[in-house]
Amino acid sequence: MNPHALLGTSPSSWRVCHSATPTRVDSLDSLSCYARGRKLSGAVKWYCVKMNFLVIALKMDGMNTKKPLYGYMFAALAALGWASGGLIAQGLFRSNNIDPATLTGVRTTCAFFILTIFLLLFRRKSFVLKHPLRNLAFLVPFGAIALAGMNFTYLQSIQISGVAPAILMEYMAPIFTLAVGVVLFKQKLQPGILVGVALAIFGCAVVVGIFNRGALTVTPRGVIWGVASVIAFGLYGIMGDKGPAEIDTFSKLYYGMLFSMLLWIVVLGPARVVAPLMSPKTVVPILIVSIVSTAMSFGAFLAALNLIDATRASVTAMLEPVAAGIGAAVFFGQHLTRNLVIGGLIVLGAIAFIQITERSNAQRFPRES
Repeated sequence: MNPHALLGTSPSSWRVCHSATPTRVDSLDSLSCYARGRKLSGAVKWYCVKMNFLVIALKMDGMNTKKPLYGYMFAALAALGWASGGLIAQGLFRSNNIDPATLTGVRTTCAFFILTIFLLLFRRKSFVLKHPLRNLAFLVPFGAIALAGMNFTYLQSIQISGVAPAILMEYMAPIFTLAVGVVLFKQKLQPGILVGVALAIFGCAVVVGIFNRGALTVTPRGVIWGVASVIAFGLYGIMGDKGPAEIDTFSKLYYGMLFSMLLWIVVLGPARVVAPLMSPKTVVPILIVSIVSTAMSFGAFLAALNLIDATRASVTAMLEPVAAGIGAAVFFGQHLTRNLVIGGLIVLGAIAFIQITERSNAQRFPRES
């Protein structure tokens, strides 16, 4: 592939940033290519590695070449971010008395302003909508219902049932997205996808210990919120996948965050939304959740939906409980259990199975635009 087609640079700008003394470093493209071949400090090199990853994410929209592997990578990245957010959220619920609605409101608000700064620096065109009225008719429910709903129902489920049952129930979402795709969008029901979904759900169940006697106890209220999280997650994936093609990933994320934030400000009031930021004990965890498990993770999942469909992306995101278990072992000293290892391998096997099935006959599963 032509590198300029991937990075969105012209040959002239490529020469400028590769000259002995670059005359400008004013974008992600020029910064990332300037980093190549230079003797830089370790911190600067790591920053440039992250910039190169962001360049790929930014330029993924509108690419004619299908790269499903990148789609699985972005979905896995989203899962890692959500796993870290789930661990931090549980700590906030227990030690700081922050309720799910308040945490959803403050993390969305912080993520929105962080994303605004990022787009002002690197992606101003994402503020512009080609058909404002038509696009807003999609973006308002996408943000106020799908994105806000996915955030809130999952956190509410965690507070009521705990992380393990909440994750297990939410990751029934591939069944929902698959059913909606077949019924409403006339997608062909593929045996490979059915097997992959079933394997992934089974692996997720093993990870959270559903087969251990007395390990999971879910109340009727917990089940209701779990089902709500399934619908919200499925809706986010479906709308992200089937939304207007003219709205790029960052526009979807930005306006989705905007309308989600406005909803919570109206529902909770500005004072309740910003209150957790006033406490030194909660401001740092909230900022981490806002960046890693909100802006980055929701954006990565939308980027994945440009390359693979909602069912495949949802199955790949089932890496979240595996990542959460490993994170709990690394950062909180919890032991790696047999369930985590076996279930994690099953989930990875399900993802690999779907990829192998897809590659064996790439023309069998055409992606609809």
